Amino acid sequence: MFKSRMQAGVALIVAVCILWSTSLVYAVEGRSPSQEQEEVSTEAILADGLLVRPFGIAATLFGAVAFVVTLPFSIPTKSVNKAAQKLVVEPARYTFTRPLGQLDSAKPAR
Repeated sequence: MFKSRMQAGVALIVAVCILWSTSLVYAVEGRSPSQEQEEVSTEAILADGLLVRPFGIAATLFGAVAFVVTLPFSIPTKSVNKAAQKLVVEPARYTFTRPLGQLDSAKPAR
């Protein structure tokens, strides 16, 4: 009983953090997801939504774990920010801030 409640609580916290972080990205950049919509193909949207985004989520989670594991090495060398950018922030941006179907660039459209 306690274990299932704990798992549900962890899942809820993860979901809230993901939704909260994506809304903060739009607030910081001063744009909304509906701005500057380009014409994209149905195939690109399907490939992005069904294949690329799940791999992006996995890369973000793997990067977060790798970041925590490498903290003992990055703290003494004062490269924590650089490690966080490369291992967590960049995969998260590619996964959560890029318009659906835009597969050609790691930078979100502005």
